[in-house]
Amino acid sequence: MVHQIPHLPPTLTLGTLAERVGIEIEEHRVQLPTAHLSQHPHDSALGDRRTEPNFQTDFSESQEELVTDPQPTVRKALTQLTQLQNRLMDHLKADEIIWPLSMPPYMADSDVDYLATHFERPWYADYRQILIERYGYYQHIMTGIHVNFSLSDTISGPLLASGAYPDRNALYFQILKQVSKYRWLITYLFGASPVTENPIDDRMLARRSDITQPVRSWRSSTAGFANHRTIQLDFTNLDTFLASLDARIDAGDLYDLSEYYGPVRVKATDAYHSQHRHSVEYLEFRIFDLNPFTPSGINQNALTVLALLILDALYFPENIDNEMMQASIEINDAIALQHPDAPLPEAQQVAFKQLLAHFKLLQAQAEDGAEWQTTLDDLANNIDQPRNTISQQLVPHIHNDSLQAFATAQGEYWKKLTKISVSK
Repeated sequence: MVHQIPHLPPTLTLGTLAERVGIEIEEHRVQLPTAHLSQHPHDSALGDRRTEPNFQTDFSESQEELVTDPQPTVRKALTQLTQLQNRLMDHLKADEIIWPLSMPPYMADSDVDYLATHFERPWYADYRQILIERYGYYQHIMTGIHVNFSLSDTISGPLLASGAYPDRNALYFQILKQVSKYRWLITYLFGASPVTENPIDDRMLARRSDITQPVRSWRSSTAGFANHRTIQLDFTNLDTFLASLDARIDAGDLYDLSEYYGPVRVKATDAYHSQHRHSVEYLEFRIFDLNPFTPSGINQNALTVLALLILDALYFPENIDNEMMQASIEINDAIALQHPDAPLPEAQQVAFKQLLAHFKLLQAQAEDGAEWQTTLDDLANNIDQPRNTISQQLVPHIHNDSLQAFATAQGEYWKKLTKISVSK
């Protein structure tokens, strides 16, 4: 007998989970043959960075940021992301490639000097200087994938009508907490930054010198793209969470809410610093490294796992307090800094099996459940031992603690492939 999950919509599909989905990818242009960050300017043919919605740059001039429009489905967001990638590739200089890894290439002192003296976004310069002073240069040239997600009425309507949640804000905050708690699953499966190409020294202000490479994900660890450990927040409810962020801004510990680097960010209907008085519009998931085995940097399988974690949060909600949220950071950190071949700790294997059981219950009542099977099989295959995780696939390509040769070859391959595709 199938366990009936209450408050499911009449026809549950992954396609009906979101009202809108957007994907943002950060990635560097790199110059050959040295494979250092490109010193060519951002191509003006891609639009004015102050107003262009799809093509931006971030902390460095080489750090491109591609942003899809809000789309009704993940598939359409991935399709547009591929189109944006193709357009960017078409505007690369002859000696440029896209670096396919989250950790940047090796940077000599002259490269750091170039970062310091060449920046063409004056409206961002003050904030950038504060970030340099707080974190150094290396943290903010790490790159990754952000997924923006708003919940559909098809899903939220029955849950709200049942009284299971008092309002949409409560739905979003449950997702924020529970996906954050299980972030380690994304790190385990899709972590893809096993080595840093740059020295681990006092220039890397948030780094540690006790880490033995390779790991699963430098970027996803507290030694990677993370706030300093002194930034601790109150997750009692959405108001206390946003109020604690406001307090950090008032104290000068954060410049504004964009300096919060937690795994999930709240996006509300009004400006920064007063969000706790407004409704949540969408969530931004910041938990994926670049996948170097796909030219888009992320694939459908990874986004399906994220969707399943969101469903788990809504239909199997846990009472998650501040202590558990803090513990989740330590658990993710431990898994991020494991060797890619290391099995999960026993407690996380047990939790993994429980999550998979929930996913299968949802699958049994989903109209498109058969389409989940490949992802569920992949999850089951990796519970007790990593067998096809991304970091593990990268290990054979590491030589002398470096992925530079692999990343260069992969970048050249994607560029060539795109050119062939466009010409056809």
